[in-house]
Amino acid sequence: MDDEGQPDRQKRAIFFVFDGGTGLGHLRRLSYIAKTLQGPFSCLIVTSHRAAAAWFVPPECEYVHLPAWDSLLPEKASYWGRQPFLSVDAGEALDLRRNLLQGIVDSFKPDVMFVDHLPLGMRDELEPIVVGAQCLKYLVTRGVQNETENLAELLLAGKARDSIKRHYDRVFLAIDQRVFDFRKRYRAFDEVAGKLCPVGYVIEPIASDAIAECRRARGLGAGEFWAVASAGGGQLGEGLIAACCDLARVHKEFAFDIVIGPRSRLPRESLAACRAANPKLRLHDEVPDLSSWHSAADIVISSGGYNSLLETLRGTARIICVPNRKSKRDEQYAHAACLRRFATIDLDLDSGRLPAMFKEAAAALRKSPNVDRRAELDFAGAAAIRRIALADAGLESDESAPR
Repeated sequence: MDDEGQPDRQKRAIFFVFDGGTGLGHLRRLSYIAKTLQGPFSCLIVTSHRAAAAWFVPPECEYVHLPAWDSLLPEKASYWGRQPFLSVDAGEALDLRRNLLQGIVDSFKPDVMFVDHLPLGMRDELEPIVVGAQCLKYLVTRGVQNETENLAELLLAGKARDSIKRHYDRVFLAIDQRVFDFRKRYRAFDEVAGKLCPVGYVIEPIASDAIAECRRARGLGAGEFWAVASAGGGQLGEGLIAACCDLARVHKEFAFDIVIGPRSRLPRESLAACRAANPKLRLHDEVPDLSSWHSAADIVISSGGYNSLLETLRGTARIICVPNRKSKRDEQYAHAACLRRFATIDLDLDSGRLPAMFKEAAAALRKSPNVDRRAELDFAGAAAIRRIALADAGLESDESAPR
């Protein structure tokens, strides 16, 4: 209560999810941070991911759906052979997004702002808000960057770095420093080193009994093996998914769950023959429980997305990683390569190597359960962000955050 006996105004936190990528990891990461903060803060997530928002945004939080760049820009929409929902040029599309975003901020009046991945957004759509909003501002980065992109323009120099220097209060590094040292790799951040906050990986924990229940629900008995395959949202991962379907034809002793992805261009009817060849194969467009499947499987095949890797590391599965992006300088390959010091990860850019990689992983699995050093990793990033945000906002810490 305040001095006049009125209820204290609940602090408000807004989260801007990066939507220029091909998967859903950005939404999942920010949704879990919001879950840990809801209560002391009222948390509002702004995202262009349509169906996934209903799955991943915690029910106690709220979200606003924003028209996606994929629905506004012809070069984006053409990937799926469709027309933009609104016929405007790139400048008008940017103005539309900026005006909608500004209206959300003006109405919600946040005390804290979380911006995901790029400090000004994919096309600088957040620039007026970052410059003008009077609130705490945090940038959340997964740490490892796609270094084949124009990082100097997007993150490390120019308006982007200037915005961090002048307008952001902290940069949360959502990675275990022992895996990847962000400060050492990206020296361009030396002048804002005081704002860099290594917090550990941001991933929701899962209990061992939940993993056991997940396997029971899949109908797995003692000595039966389960392989789960996914390629993020599906865009750029069509080759990997097709190769995984071929694996299921050959390895009929394995139960397979293959997630095609909502953004995949693979024709679903072409995959029907795979299901007929292996009665223990299931094909899915999307799966709300994929996080649990990653943790409960014996072998996980993925493109190496941040969340897919970390979800798998909560369990004991061997990981086969075939990145969608075909450069060792990009995040999917570089992150998986760094994690190999702690976890059993077979990594290759060539999906043609997948049959041999899977055969080797299956043989090792039959000999003995997978044992590595993954338990040493720091997965408490969301709890660390919560503690810092509460302190910065002048709120008392408590022990009610999910763990």
